[in-house]
Amino acid sequence: MEQFKLADEARPLVRQIARRAGVIDCEVKSSYIKAIREDGLHPLHIGKRSTEWFGSRVEAVSASDLPDRVRDKTHGKGMVNWAVDHPVTTRSGSPGSKKRIIPAVAADAPKSYGVCDVCWQERTPSGSCGCD
Repeated sequence: MEQFKLADEARPLVRQIARRAGVIDCEVKSSYIKAIREDGLHPLHIGKRSTEWFGSRVEAVSASDLPDRVRDKTHGKGMVNWAVDHPVTTRSGSPGSKKRIIPAVAADAPKSYGVCDVCWQERTPSGSCGCD
């Protein structure tokens, strides 16, 4: 979990799921941790936001004790499995890490495409003016 940089808030739940699902080995991939199970069922995929590839809702609830966090997930070829969403907390981070909020422009406000340096007319969206 340390190597994958899994959030601290998710680690107790992931440990509980691993114990209850019978995880015997893990392999860190680029976007998830592949958790091999002793019963030979499909390996669980432990991601940043959820643990996936439970065979049924009952199995996912049994492993997590969190029925409100269990959801079904349909993959590209129509294959359905079940996932348990990890707890998420917002982090304040450093002041430089926050996303910039850009205020929305009113829909009725006219856009400005600049002014021509020669004839001082407003440019059109294509960049032309009265001189062209």
